[in-house]
Amino acid sequence: MSRLFHNKSVSSLHRLVALLIGALLLGACAPVARPTENTTAVPAPATQTTTAPVSDGIVPGSEIVVAVTQEPDFLDPYLAEAAGTKEILYNLFDGLVRLEPDGSLSPALATSWEMSDDALTYTFVIREGVTFHNGAAMTLDDVVYSLERAAGLGAEDATPLIPQLGALAAVSTDAAKGTVTATLRAPDPDLLAFFTTAILPRGYEKQAEHPIGTGPYRFVSYETQQRILLSAFPDYFVPGRPSIETVEFRIVPNADSAMVDLEAGRIDVFPYLTPDNAKQVEDSYQLIESRSNMVHLLALNNARPPLDQRDVREALRLAINKPAILDLVTGGYGSPIDSGMSPAMGAAWNDAIRDGDSAPDPAGDPDRARELLAAAGYPDGFELTISVPSNYVIHVRTAEVIAEQLREVGIEAKIEPVDWATWLSRIYSDRDFQSTVIALTFVYSPVDVLDRYRSDAANNFINFSSADFDRRFAELGTTIDAARRNAIWHDLQQILFDEAASVFIQDPALLTAVARDLGGYTIYPQYVQDIASLYPVGADGES
Repeated sequence: MSRLFHNKSVSSLHRLVALLIGALLLGACAPVARPTENTTAVPAPATQTTTAPVSDGIVPGSEIVVAVTQEPDFLDPYLAEAAGTKEILYNLFDGLVRLEPDGSLSPALATSWEMSDDALTYTFVIREGVTFHNGAAMTLDDVVYSLERAAGLGAEDATPLIPQLGALAAVSTDAAKGTVTATLRAPDPDLLAFFTTAILPRGYEKQAEHPIGTGPYRFVSYETQQRILLSAFPDYFVPGRPSIETVEFRIVPNADSAMVDLEAGRIDVFPYLTPDNAKQVEDSYQLIESRSNMVHLLALNNARPPLDQRDVREALRLAINKPAILDLVTGGYGSPIDSGMSPAMGAAWNDAIRDGDSAPDPAGDPDRARELLAAAGYPDGFELTISVPSNYVIHVRTAEVIAEQLREVGIEAKIEPVDWATWLSRIYSDRDFQSTVIALTFVYSPVDVLDRYRSDAANNFINFSSADFDRRFAELGTTIDAARRNAIWHDLQQILFDEAASVFIQDPALLTAVARDLGGYTIYPQYVQDIASLYPVGADGES
């Protein structure tokens, strides 16, 4: 019998689905592309599940623990920015549409939708019979309230809480047809993915303390620096989901602490394993490799000397050997990139970045780097501070390897470890840093990936500024044709490369340990942990 079955009067929750994430879900904004588009070029990661068929419903007594290495920032889904928070909240809320493992969008709280030919309106047929976790029926009015709040409509300062939905000019209903129509300020054929935004009950004012949605799990409690406890929602509108009755997201101080519990068998799922970690548990856990749809980078503050010089930034790129980083840090897993976008984005990804007449060498060119430094006035190099969130091993190790590589061209790099709260406040929000190693993750939309590089974007934490980039990006507002839009995405990525905005290192591979008595673990082309897809299986592989 699966060890997921415990008598709660005897044993409290002590399993752990661990999530070690060194990434931010730091979204962008603008009335342009967002979502689930996996066009052609590079296929999205296939759905990967473990063996048995999905369960018929909640399994009494089943429980897992999910460990996260960062304290949640906000429990209100419209305010949360950290990926570690969003992976928890994903299980509490539904949007009008849902992202599928293959990158498509499917019905959720809307049963169908229609975009007008001019891409100025989206009309959704709202699902009937849906209830919130507090027992209240979801109405058209709740949908209107949610979209207006997310878009900043009616707010005193008119600031959208979900920046991309600032594209909305109005939200209206047709009670007879059971529809909600969102009218946009400008055409945007890619906005659909942002309608994955959570639908909330109107008039409920305590989302930050006790979140309520329509999702497969409902909030039970939150103990600071300890845990968030969720329980299965028996009235969820999707038949057969969820299966696991109780989920604990346990907040652990670091990855080492999580590994102790993992090796002791108290963990059910642990993403972001290092190759060394994976070897430690490969005999006792299922190991799943997947593409992350992230951009791991050495982010450079373009406004901080000497990084305000393009040639200096270019010298940094040429000094860094990306395949060596992958070998030394991630055991060869991952894909080197020169773009600020992951290959998982399909046809929007530029797979033909050019460095002059040829493709750039991912191993760099230290000799050319020294020449550029000398021409920029730094023949003897300079000192560089790399600020790194200390709770993320992959970032710390990457910074260490980069420091060694930079030393070869005369740059002395000092690694500054900072805690996660400091990273978010000082580095990301206040932009008080010289360089940092981080991984960025996104809503599955090219606009979410690249909007952050507009000169006046609120989340342009590297202070990148390019008139060419801004002009080309603005053209998306009047371009509906998919092929022309993809050409613009390609050009924008080339500009980021030409201007050496930062050093884009890799799309990291994710290694996840999944308990052998769990089935259904599912991979998506954006970072989420879908607990509702999991179900207990016995030793014979049967649920």
